[in-house]
Amino acid sequence: MTPGRLGRYVTACRATAAAVALLIVVLRVLYEFAVAPSNTPVWLAVMLLFAPIVVLSAAFLAFGIVFRPLQNPPPAALRVRGDAFVVPGSPILLGRLTMGWALLGTVFLESDPALSTTTRAGINTGAALVIAGAALPLFRGPRIVVTPAGLNIRAGGRRTLTWDDLIRVPATPLPLTVRAPKLALSIRRPGRSDPGWLLIPLELLAIEPVFLGSIVEHYVEHPDHRDAIGTPAEYARLTGTA
Repeated sequence: MTPGRLGRYVTACRATAAAVALLIVVLRVLYEFAVAPSNTPVWLAVMLLFAPIVVLSAAFLAFGIVFRPLQNPPPAALRVRGDAFVVPGSPILLGRLTMGWALLGTVFLESDPALSTTTRAGINTGAALVIAGAALPLFRGPRIVVTPAGLNIRAGGRRTLTWDDLIRVPATPLPLTVRAPKLALSIRRPGRSDPGWLLIPLELLAIEPVFLGSIVEHYVEHPDHRDAIGTPAEYARLTGTA
């Protein structure tokens, strides 16, 4: 998968998730504020009530089929930004989270006329904020940025590491059992001669773990190649496609 194709998949996945989330919100708003026993057939009211759940379920299945290449990306899957290589968050998982979050927010919508206007406005404002927060995973989700200066990590927490913070992985194996995919970084520890380990969870990232590990190890061992990070030529050289 080329960087351009990966970028198109990620963009399409995000746009689809946003569109489905918006549709779920619209359907729920229609049911909450437009359906009334006096002017809506029972069958239509029932359809509108369950429509968001049906749409969400169908979208979950469709994401797994349409965006299957992003579930197990090939080793060379990496975004080339010009000044960095970017490991994006898995758009499938983040898209599903966005859609589910949007549906959760609509549960708090309130149209009960028995409540005061102020109370209803407050409740619905809170619901709108929850719904708006559904967009956060798409734009501020996990990712790792490989730059000439080091690594900017947003996965399992945030951390910035310079290349000088990292050392070549020692021969001693990692002293623990790792079940989920993780990037194991060997880092310097101030005041101590033996290195420490930093484990970065990769299950929410769209990259093959071994490939990512080889990239980091390469730039730890070859400082002279760091200035070219993010360029198409360096990507081609790194992946052997030059």
